[in-house]
Amino acid sequence: MTGNKGQFKKGDARINRKGRPKSFDALRELALQIAHECAIDKTGKPLVISGRKVTVAEAILRTWAKSNNPKLQQNFIEVAFGKVPAAIDVDLSGVMKIEYVNDWRKQESD
Repeated sequence: MTGNKGQFKKGDARINRKGRPKSFDALRELALQIAHECAIDKTGKPLVISGRKVTVAEAILRTWAKSNNPKLQQNFIEVAFGKVPAAIDVDLSGVMKIEYVNDWRKQESD
């Protein structure tokens, strides 16, 4: 099987043997801590909306929702409802052959 397109060969420098760097986990943990902190307004006081203090994450989402920037609006929608599926172009001019390999009738007769 080695040598097939898309597979690594022994000794390939692209192989990530150590996995994701541990420092990324620490960075993500820090980002989550900051996201859950109370947001601060320009005067240094806690940001209060509708009578309650909001987190940094909520303040960012509210900013995105009110923004005139389409990219920020898209980011908000994707956080709220999930990423919009990308368009897929399908060329139907070719012939597609589908072969069913696991035939249960063949297994019963064996």
